[in-house]
Amino acid sequence: MALASSTVLALALTACGEGDAESESVGTAATEPTDTTVTPTATAASVSASASASTSATATGQATKGAGSQGSGNVGGTGAGATKTSSAGTGSGSAKPLDCTTGSLKFAVKEVKSPINHVLITATNTGSKACSIYSYPALRLSDVQQSVTARIGQSKPQAVVTLDRGATAYAGLITASVDRNSQTKVTTSSIGLSLFGPDEGPTESGADLPVPGGSLYVELDNALVTYWQDNANDALAW
Repeated sequence: MALASSTVLALALTACGEGDAESESVGTAATEPTDTTVTPTATAASVSASASASTSATATGQATKGAGSQGSGNVGGTGAGATKTSSAGTGSGSAKPLDCTTGSLKFAVKEVKSPINHVLITATNTGSKACSIYSYPALRLSDVQQSVTARIGQSKPQAVVTLDRGATAYAGLITASVDRNSQTKVTTSSIGLSLFGPDEGPTESGADLPVPGGSLYVELDNALVTYWQDNANDALAW
């Protein structure tokens, strides 16, 4: 009797254990599909978000492209309009200025207090139109001078000086060394001046300029002249 009870109890425990194992197995199987189901959902959400972002970016790009094209059109229209107005407003001014000649300029030699041993040469446009004055003045300080006065190369401006009607160009002339020690010193009552053309070749016409006070001490071997400048300060800076 006791043996039969033990056998029944053992069978009951075995059945119960198998039932628990089966339940555990079922529970595990039920859990795994849940995880599998979540993964595609997340992926679908990501794909959906990516597609939405792509659609938004495409729309934004198209909007930007459209705005850019419109902006470009506006700029182009403005540029064309501005160019047309400028051309119409300055038609005569945009033409290449004439070359200055000694006949269209009034020259003068002016004494300056500073720097020492300097004089200022001026050329004022008395013509009716703007003109360009090139390079530097070709000067003859004495009848015994064999070539024109040497120029100061570093004084060359970045652009050719163009003179409107009534405007003045300036050139500084260094007449002597500081100690005035020279074997070629002379005293002159006038300075001969010629102009250079655009190719830096001297022109045929010239002018005689009286010097301040009727007499000017110069040293032919030390004399130097600047390029034409559009202001007196630059002409006397050397």
